[in-house]
Amino acid sequence: MPDRQSVAREALYISLVVTAKDAIISIDEQQNIVLFNPAAEVVFRCSAREAVGQPLDRFLPASARATHRRHIERFDAHANVTDAAQATHAMGGGERILSGVRADGEVFPIDASISRADTPAGKLFTVILRDVTVRERNRQTLQRYADIVELSSDAIISRAPDGRIMTWNAAAEHIFGYTRDEAVCMTIDNLYSPRTPPEHCDLTLRVMQGCPVVNLETIRRHKDGRDIDVAVSLSLLRDSEGRVSGSSAVYRDITQRVRLARELHDSLQQQKRAEAALRESRDSLRELSAALQSIREEEKTRIARELHDELGQMLTALKMDASAIADDLLPTQEALARRAQDMKQVIDATVRSVRRISADLRPMMLDNLGLAPTLEWLTQGFAERTGIEVDLAMPNEDLGASGDAATAVFRIVQEALTNVARHAQATQVQVSVLRVAGNVRVRVTDNGVGLGDNADRETRSFGVLGMRERAYVLGGEFSISSAPDKGKRGTTGTTVEATIPAFGTVRGRTS
Repeated sequence: MPDRQSVAREALYISLVVTAKDAIISIDEQQNIVLFNPAAEVVFRCSAREAVGQPLDRFLPASARATHRRHIERFDAHANVTDAAQATHAMGGGERILSGVRADGEVFPIDASISRADTPAGKLFTVILRDVTVRERNRQTLQRYADIVELSSDAIISRAPDGRIMTWNAAAEHIFGYTRDEAVCMTIDNLYSPRTPPEHCDLTLRVMQGCPVVNLETIRRHKDGRDIDVAVSLSLLRDSEGRVSGSSAVYRDITQRVRLARELHDSLQQQKRAEAALRESRDSLRELSAALQSIREEEKTRIARELHDELGQMLTALKMDASAIADDLLPTQEALARRAQDMKQVIDATVRSVRRISADLRPMMLDNLGLAPTLEWLTQGFAERTGIEVDLAMPNEDLGASGDAATAVFRIVQEALTNVARHAQATQVQVSVLRVAGNVRVRVTDNGVGLGDNADRETRSFGVLGMRERAYVLGGEFSISSAPDKGKRGTTGTTVEATIPAFGTVRGRTS
């Protein structure tokens, strides 16, 4: 009969088996289950009543059953109670993780150890195992993170609070030139350059003070002494109690990007300087063009006035002299009378020519009567000379344009009508001159052949360029276009439009 101490020891063993947090399974020599503790019931989701008497294979993956049996046999053959390593032999050996199968078919990882006990009933093999699903999942997650860090094209470096480098991935070796073994023996200060701004050195303090560091562009130093442009992002590392245990920094080499940015900046600056020089040159040319136009208008005005006043007066006096001579002739001097009459007709034709030339140079009525009457005279004369119907639309009130503005409007309409007569093959022209706010808007539209295939050349002709410059030098706008035509010609008609400030003055000149 067992003594009281043996009974107490057996009760203790039973209590340990029942209360153990690890699954404990004992099998006989035929590998049938004889013990299945409560922890095993939880792990395998199977009651002890259902498990006891069943082969252990029931809780092993089919692919591992034969291997497991051979392992038990080898363990039994080599077990030696004096050899502790053999007495508690890790199943599978080393760090290998085995697999178990729950009653519902779920396969899960386990960490197991085995021991053998010789009893009067025979050999018993006891397996103590632990469900390491969470641990294995965490290990795999950590391994994935480690793989990501190692395969990253960015340098990922962790450091201790005192600045010592703790981890150093392959990209860090490539970017900074130090091997992993070299890096873990030095501090982060070795990566600073004399050109690194002081506030960009110890970034851990900056983050601890609440200033985030994300893609901060700064300067670090390579092992060979050259400076590297990098973008760094930094985060703090904390232990299980929330205390700062270091920091992790991600460095991206942006040397090439910074170099390209500098080159682009320099190129843009050169382009801006070239554009400024071009604008200055263009403005100078336009100022010269404006000055030449002003001089030409003044010269035309002077010549027109001299033709009208001086030559016109002399022709009038000549006609009066011819009339006086004709009146003094005797009736018998018929031949001289006819010659005197022919002379007066020639003088009249010359006077008309002088007036026409004077008006073409600069109509006196533009200065004396204003823009509206001059445009009426211009369009009426154009219609009479060319036979092209002209529809002039103007407000009844004064357009309010004078000086340089009035001259520009008159010349644009005059040049547009000249182009219609020369190139458009039109039968009708609409001329619209309106006062819009502080501007005079001019539109000349014909029903001719349009610009067609020669649009680019025609819009760069001297006449069009002259109209455009007249508008520009007064701070106005100019455009020329043709409407699309569904017929064979491609376009139909041409529209010239200009907007001139009513009180515009030629640049560099006061009216």
